[in-house]
Amino acid sequence: MYKPTMKDIAKKAGVSTATVSRVINNYPFVKERTKKKVQEVIEQFNYYPDLIARSMIKKRTFTIGLIVGGLDNPFFAESAECIVKEASKFDSHVMLYVNEEKSSKMAEYIAFLIAKRVDGIIIGSMYKDDHMLIEQLDHSHIPYVLYNRKNKRKQVDYIVQDNYKGAFEAVTHLIRLGHKRISMVYGSSESETVESRLEGYHKALAVNGLKAYPHLMHEVGFKNIEPKVKEAIRVMYSDKIKPTAIFTSADFIAMEAMEGLSELGYRVPEEVAIVGFDNIRLSGHSFIGLTTVNQAVEEMSKLAVERLMQKIDEQENNLPSSELNAWQIKLSPQLIIRKTCGANVQGK
Repeated sequence: MYKPTMKDIAKKAGVSTATVSRVINNYPFVKERTKKKVQEVIEQFNYYPDLIARSMIKKRTFTIGLIVGGLDNPFFAESAECIVKEASKFDSHVMLYVNEEKSSKMAEYIAFLIAKRVDGIIIGSMYKDDHMLIEQLDHSHIPYVLYNRKNKRKQVDYIVQDNYKGAFEAVTHLIRLGHKRISMVYGSSESETVESRLEGYHKALAVNGLKAYPHLMHEVGFKNIEPKVKEAIRVMYSDKIKPTAIFTSADFIAMEAMEGLSELGYRVPEEVAIVGFDNIRLSGHSFIGLTTVNQAVEEMSKLAVERLMQKIDEQENNLPSSELNAWQIKLSPQLIIRKTCGANVQGK
């Protein structure tokens, strides 16, 4: 079966092969009339560019890897969507892998992406002490950026929320509403993100002279959290000292907590206030109205792609590396106040 070439397209359209290449690669400064003519011929010939040949010429695959935590956490689904859209602006495709916070799987996915010769990797799922994974990436010489995660290595690029400050402001808000017994239900403390939110929670209690009750602290991890959250709610509300408010390290945990409270006959916010973290789309639904800390998902995702593309460009064009000036960005949090924190429990 005959496969049309770029020369065939150029001849039929009456333009040069260079012009066809510019149209295919969406270069600027091509006249709209010329672009339309070339695109019509491409459709007529059912032509698809030879991506392998293109990769050999450019020494790039125009593909980046993206490794995220479990997609049962809507934050990762929403951020992955943003990263895919942003990468397309750089003419790059995204290979997505869901890690669920397992170091062994991370090493496997990174090795696979290296073998696939991706141009770079964005990682949203990594424990704070995963030094072996960082060494694996450094040894591969593939550019990489972390988002929503940090690692203790000084020269690692990352884009994160100021998780400590966000948690501190959320818990302080509950205290100002009159709450004195505030629970925290959170994912794995092996994650630097969760660890920082825990620190913010404890600091807010401490500066306001409030006690952190051990039985009000519940770690539910990142996987199969629904039964764990409901069990945490059952344990807390079977004790004599019950919380009047719950702060969670993620919105999807907050929503499971709300369901668990409902099953026990507690009303939100009349009897128990709830605050989450992430501001996923569902949080703003009128039937939920979850008070939460905004994660700035779009900004975080755009910055991660922008930095990765900068590093890829440096490598491709043998430019001086900016590795010593790593992007280590903390985005400022914003507390979004909605109806789930509305209970006034002063005197309880």
